[in-house]
Amino acid sequence: MRAAVVVPGGRYEVTEVPDPSPGPGELLLRVTACGFCGSDIKARAAMPEGTVMGHEFGGQIVGGGPDTAGDWREGAHVAVLPALSCGGCDWCASGYVIHCPRVRLVGLGGTGGGFAELAVVTTAAAFPLTPDIDPLHGALVEPFAVGLHTARTGRIEAGDDVLVVGAGTVGLTTIAWARALGARRITAVDPAAIRRAAAERFGATDVLTSVEEATAGSYDVVAECAGRAGLLDAFVTAARPRGRIVLAGVTIDATPFQSWAALMKEVSVGFAVYYTPEEFRTVIAAFTSGLIDPAPLLARQVGLGEVNEAFDDLAQVAASGKILVSP
Repeated sequence: MRAAVVVPGGRYEVTEVPDPSPGPGELLLRVTACGFCGSDIKARAAMPEGTVMGHEFGGQIVGGGPDTAGDWREGAHVAVLPALSCGGCDWCASGYVIHCPRVRLVGLGGTGGGFAELAVVTTAAAFPLTPDIDPLHGALVEPFAVGLHTARTGRIEAGDDVLVVGAGTVGLTTIAWARALGARRITAVDPAAIRRAAAERFGATDVLTSVEEATAGSYDVVAECAGRAGLLDAFVTAARPRGRIVLAGVTIDATPFQSWAALMKEVSVGFAVYYTPEEFRTVIAAFTSGLIDPAPLLARQVGLGEVNEAFDDLAQVAASGKILVSP
């Protein structure tokens, strides 16, 4: 099969690699589409040469290993939860599969991802799409699950005033869920005009270019979706007393923090990563009912041969939504 693999210098090369083979309890998928994620930009340099990345994807079942016959229909379209867990530990039972001690991360070194024509996943990680969902949108279930998990971690509810910092994919999907959950005011912060405009299309009631412009003490929830260090004190300033701050952006840089202000306000600070199987099912149900329309998140489609250019555009904030590769 053809795949875009990591090569020295942090780039990709499209080449022929062996077809993956499903083992017991595994499915072979023909990848319909796979999204480019901002976190991949940071992770790509650390990936071994030959890695097939891509963790936001959906596909069509074209085969299965032992113990899958009868449970899965060839030709069915599924969305993939890219954390292949053991299924038997307490974390798996609770739904927090990312914390399973034996978890394998799809497209991030644990197993091959969606920047290829074919991929293998476990049956537990494959979520059937309903007939109402465009198979292309199977690749958008994952980013909307990130937004849902962020909104739930921040305990967003009807009537809340919400500040979303960063209007990339995580920020846009968080805005969509804040709107669906009945937030009263949703302020989006992003220095890029193209992303501020996208935030308004997703339901932001107002937009700002920096978090320092936010009115102090006026938000019930502050969601950090940009992966930028050094902003936690500004979030505390923007939050109301007993407000909730949730950090969903990925950064490896240290974040200075003066705890006295947070202490006096009694704000809570939480962190959100990945999602649960139940949240995947909730996203699929929301796509089916029309509560969430995934189509506006799709910026454009590219082929495998355009992966380097697509990542360059993503790094340069030249896209206001999700770029999908269709192998």
